[in-house]
Amino acid sequence: MTSKSKSSELLPYSYASWWLRPQASDRPALHWHIASRAFALTMWATPRRYRFRAAKAVSRFLAPIVRRTSWYRSQSELRIDGVREIALHHVLSIMNHSGALFDPKLCVDGGEELDAALKSGRGVLLVAPHALLSLTLFRYLYDRHTIPMIVSLAPLVHIYGKRLVARAIQPSPSFMIRLRSVLRGGGVASAMIDRQPAGEPGTIELETASGTVYISDALIRLAKRCDAHVIFTAVRVDKRRGVVLTFRSAEPAQSAEVYTITKEFAAFLQEHVTRVDSAFVRNGLR
Repeated sequence: MTSKSKSSELLPYSYASWWLRPQASDRPALHWHIASRAFALTMWATPRRYRFRAAKAVSRFLAPIVRRTSWYRSQSELRIDGVREIALHHVLSIMNHSGALFDPKLCVDGGEELDAALKSGRGVLLVAPHALLSLTLFRYLYDRHTIPMIVSLAPLVHIYGKRLVARAIQPSPSFMIRLRSVLRGGGVASAMIDRQPAGEPGTIELETASGTVYISDALIRLAKRCDAHVIFTAVRVDKRRGVVLTFRSAEPAQSAEVYTITKEFAAFLQEHVTRVDSAFVRNGLR
């Protein structure tokens, strides 16, 4: 077990104000506000050990409804998540923000590859696509006593099922220097490196069955300079196995070219998208 990273600070989350309807112009419609609060109260009344199972059942029921929303259409344009991932994220977010604690039950593929990297004493860079359920990664690491330095546009990131948030590092002219210090010091960092749209240097294109995805190689370059492990990770919903969290080691950074590692991530992402697509085509939900 590694100790919790000093690069990310955990803060308590207060859910008290969540129960009030926001006054912002983009606040949800009144019926959605009432429905989400009613669901949250139901989860509070449900024993904690059953809440995650209940969330998955509710998300399956809501999938056809979510598919008709503008929020689903905008999220699906990223070509990473299917409707079941989007619906489950929405349900878990309601539980998170309302303070209804839960314990995710995950099926982990490649956990031994992550274990080996964490025990090596070298830095570890976890790279993921912009998948909504990637938040499960931070809970999985939290349960293993590791909190990475999280690169995110949002200043705070929820730890799924906990009344905690992690302070994230936001992209800025100096954030690469902080990441370099973490990786050279044997710490753990996490970032989502696919992007939309293209146009910046160091971006490659990945053609998927759902369209083109663009990937930035800047952090992979940094990991190579720091001789850090690069681990690919993604999360999806599988009808038989439930929520599947996958880890896969890239070719060792000291011996591989940046472009080679980036192409490996592209192939990993292609595999993820194909599995998501095929699952929901079979169920007529994509």
